[in-house]
Amino acid sequence: MQEETYKNLVEHSPDAVIIIRSGVILYVNDTGVELLGALSKSDLVGKGFYDFLNSGYFESFHKYLTEIHNGTPKGFTNQKIYRIDGTNFEAELKGIQTTFENKPAIHLILRDIEKRKKTEKFLLQSEKLLIAGQLAAGIAHEVRNPLTAIKGFLQLLEHNFKDDKSYFEIICSEINRIETILSELLTLAKPKNMEYKQNDIRQLLEETITLLDTEALMNSVEIKTLYDAELPELLCDENQLKQVFINFIKNSIEAMPNGGSITVEAKQQESNYLQLRFIDTGCGIPEDLLKKIEEPFFTTKEKGTGLGLMISKQIIENHHGRIQYRSTGNGTMVELTLPVNHIDSIKPPRHEHLPQYRLALQ
Repeated sequence: MQEETYKNLVEHSPDAVIIIRSGVILYVNDTGVELLGALSKSDLVGKGFYDFLNSGYFESFHKYLTEIHNGTPKGFTNQKIYRIDGTNFEAELKGIQTTFENKPAIHLILRDIEKRKKTEKFLLQSEKLLIAGQLAAGIAHEVRNPLTAIKGFLQLLEHNFKDDKSYFEIICSEINRIETILSELLTLAKPKNMEYKQNDIRQLLEETITLLDTEALMNSVEIKTLYDAELPELLCDENQLKQVFINFIKNSIEAMPNGGSITVEAKQQESNYLQLRFIDTGCGIPEDLLKKIEEPFFTTKEKGTGLGLMISKQIIENHHGRIQYRSTGNGTMVELTLPVNHIDSIKPPRHEHLPQYRLALQ
């Protein structure tokens, strides 16, 4: 009864649990199967645990297990772990002496540090969004009403200055810019309800490009398209996705003051995903700034609000999608991965690769 209770606790543990003897995996729970990217326990049982370690950790891990085997209690240690598909991640690992099938063994607990860091980053980002939303609501309430009055009286005064209206044009232009900022802040504070319908992604992209063609031509920018011959319909909010597309294309146009090209690609990825890419030949984004571009109010533009990309990220995440940015001195690529029907999660492709190493150690 006690052994059965132990097995239940281990099997349903939120941490990955792996039991090894002589460096060979004897048991792994479901969390461990998922963490190592396997399809089932049989993919892991019987393999050498060292096959999943970065070779730079072999010596330190050998010493770590030797001390546990000699009865020395050990805390968590950081290790670089390989998954079945060859990708790796930073993990916390703790070893404990145990008995498995009436023989001495070592009980390993693994925790994905990267997942924890992502969770902490998500919570921090959520807190920023909450503060930004509260700030947005306050600004919109306090500023919009007096701004409307100022704009109205300015238009009345303009009639008395028929000869020179240049100053009025500048003032009105700046007021319009403030109103644009307020509109974006309101979108942040009170996101619109999503209206999901089946849409032709090719048509959505073409309609967006048509809206921006004139601006592109005025800036000597050519917009090219490259679509798969057959594309599935996408369950999405067409207006919100168009807002995202406009943000990316406008950013690319502004990154090419001396002209250039933007390539818009759309292709089917596996059966349930669409991959969209916006690739420009602009000046690129430095690596240190690339990490900050989705933060609230961060912008490299003189007249930017720092909200466009953050709102775009929210919209794509509401569609259960993902955004990735890549940039060099020769341009920037924004890649969107969107599930066709919001059902499947995004998983990296599998690659068969494992460094082979086995060490006979308890």
